[in-house]
Amino acid sequence: MKIIGFMTGTSLDGIDMAVLETDGEAQLSFGAYAEKPMPVEVRAVLEAATKAALQWPRGEAEPEIFTEARRVIADFHLTALDEFVRENRLNLKNFDALGVHGQTVLHERPKAGIKGRTVQLFDGQYFADRTGVPVVCDFRQADIEAGGEAAPLAPVYHRALAQAAGLKLPVVVVNLGGVANITVVREDGLTALDTGPASGLMDQWMRQHTGLLFDENGAVAAKGTPDGYVVGEYMRHPYFLQGAPKSLDRYDFTLDAISHLGFEDGMATLLMFTATSLRFEITSHVKKASAIILCGGGRNNTHLVEVLTRTLSDIAPVEIAEDVGWRGGAIEAEAFAYMAARSLRGLPISFPGTTGVKAPLIGGRLFQPSVLRRRA
Repeated sequence: MKIIGFMTGTSLDGIDMAVLETDGEAQLSFGAYAEKPMPVEVRAVLEAATKAALQWPRGEAEPEIFTEARRVIADFHLTALDEFVRENRLNLKNFDALGVHGQTVLHERPKAGIKGRTVQLFDGQYFADRTGVPVVCDFRQADIEAGGEAAPLAPVYHRALAQAAGLKLPVVVVNLGGVANITVVREDGLTALDTGPASGLMDQWMRQHTGLLFDENGAVAAKGTPDGYVVGEYMRHPYFLQGAPKSLDRYDFTLDAISHLGFEDGMATLLMFTATSLRFEITSHVKKASAIILCGGGRNNTHLVEVLTRTLSDIAPVEIAEDVGWRGGAIEAEAFAYMAARSLRGLPISFPGTTGVKAPLIGGRLFQPSVLRRRA
């Protein structure tokens, strides 16, 4: 199947799109990919939707802004797709499906016998009708309903990438987005979990002090001195006492602990927290690996990469996705194309070792274009 995958992360910086031809198993053939920045007006609506989601009591009607945000994010996907198709001379008629993650505005893990909540805003039917291509989205809801964490989901694709590259196992794949998560790929299965913040808190700190979206190359953090006591306070969070699988919302940790620090020292402290929490969780699940491979936007933060290389080098060599021939900026979009193929073929996308579901589980919801539904 030939599929375009789409990913918009909680950093709200843009959209990733990637073409993948796959059977949802071992076959992987890569096509064009691109990253498009998110317009300010789109980001504003999604930030408002996120704020409303964080204040949304269980059992009550969803915030009204969700309706507007679904259409806004879908229209942004349409605009980005139109540019992507024109720039790469693609014909949508040649594609079997579009795999869309949607915009996460809320993620609450299950606890004390209560199912979690996760919200990825998107309008799958509208997108299918406008593109004329079947759309697979809403990948996390089935897992939530089954009592799982619904995150991380990319591990099934990380396994396919590692196997296609012929990497010696075990290997650790680290995704550095707003939240950091790891996949430990072993011969006998997968273990995955969110490890703590990656860029999320650092981006918030940067915007609070400068209005800029992120600390380019970690230049601000490199000038500061991390506060070890504050890092220790962060590491005393109850989350780190819980076993895997487990997941986080971008806003489960706050900036309160560094509010007394200066700009540069605060940034250095947050970066050290990212590195410390990653090491803690990796060593809790694997002592030695053939490689630790960094993916996601955080791999572009050269200071963070330098710190992680020092912090993790006794476990395995630390490499950037591109070092092993992967397309670091495209992996998450590719992952949702891959999972769309698996969904269409009735293959599972989440597993006991990745989200805590009792058995491997199929995910994703299919939306057919109206013209196809009328013909059926």
